[in-house]
Amino acid sequence: MKFISLINLLLLAFLSSCSLNEKTNIKEIASPAGENSMYPRLFTDNTGTVFMSWLEQNDKLSSLKYASFKNGNWSEPQVIAADSGWFINWADFPSIIAQDGNPMAAHWLNKLAGDTYAYEINMSVFDGSWGEPFTPHKDGTPTEHGFLSMIPTSDSAYFATWLDGRNTENRSDDEYGDLQKAMTLRGALISKSGQVLEKYLLDDSVCDCCNTTVAKTEKGIIVAYRNRTENEIRDIYTVTVKNGIVSEPQKVHSDKWEIAACPVNGPAIATDGNKIALAWFTGADGEPKVKMALSDNAGKDFDSPIILDEHSTLGRLDIEMVDGKIWISRITKHQEENALKISMYDYTGNKLSDHIIEEISGNRNAGFPQITKAGDGILIANTNEEKGKTKVKVRYLN
Repeated sequence: MKFISLINLLLLAFLSSCSLNEKTNIKEIASPAGENSMYPRLFTDNTGTVFMSWLEQNDKLSSLKYASFKNGNWSEPQVIAADSGWFINWADFPSIIAQDGNPMAAHWLNKLAGDTYAYEINMSVFDGSWGEPFTPHKDGTPTEHGFLSMIPTSDSAYFATWLDGRNTENRSDDEYGDLQKAMTLRGALISKSGQVLEKYLLDDSVCDCCNTTVAKTEKGIIVAYRNRTENEIRDIYTVTVKNGIVSEPQKVHSDKWEIAACPVNGPAIATDGNKIALAWFTGADGEPKVKMALSDNAGKDFDSPIILDEHSTLGRLDIEMVDGKIWISRITKHQEENALKISMYDYTGNKLSDHIIEEISGNRNAGFPQITKAGDGILIANTNEEKGKTKVKVRYLN
């Protein structure tokens, strides 16, 4: 794999920022992850402390680890859990959330007997140490449960949402078009002690394997995901939860992407108060595009989308809102090679800068690069693959 040198990265950032009147800097940061690490997840808590989780594999043993980043330094990596029976997947991977400078909860996936994609969500909450794992779903079916997103709702509870395949149990190939047996989107409010306080059915027909995304506004929790209609239209929808009440699913934009399969490419959402930035990939009309739509009323409605990339993008998005700026990462083509690209926009949708971080593999081992707010910029984490080995790489951009 070819890599752009740090000097060239700085030059690219400088040139793009000059042309768009926005000065930026990028630097690589020593990663706390070891060899054979992969699939990082980033989260910034209410104190500004960044937490990163990742997987490390040693023969058949998988370990979920984490570290926190504050004042320019990583804490010592800690093990959340380890096992040889996990479901490891490039698109459906563990996560961590935190509150008040400490971890709050983490999740991973445990393989079940049965189908290849029969697995359950395992969660653990942190109270000085990591507690015994539990599942937020109790249907007991050997079906897919994954693509989870979660966010603290207070110091004492958090909200989680996931794809739940309980209705797909024993579904034959001929029954795939029967939406009574479709993948569902479900959620739960969970206490800091691990008690499931409330359960929700958010949508009864969604795409089978596109990641979910969740954020918090002043008007409640908002979940974005890829919906599925009886005509196999798979566009991006949102649903909100407030005081235990679930809204009707709402279409963000009518791409009319008709595809009778899952593209494994969900949306990414970020919020600042009631302002929302929502980005997604679509392949409607055979033209791959990355789009972004903005809302200033907590998702009651969205502006017409802005096209960020077209023709040669793979998607795999992440997004953040920091000090009046929107940062968006994705994998796209640059000079005939796949590259990790990050763009910065203001809250009205005007582009401020583009940054080609590095050439990156478009295969599954590259996973989904992650970004999160850190100070007045963002941390970037992605799985780097070289000579058949993987390691999590971290950078800072501001």
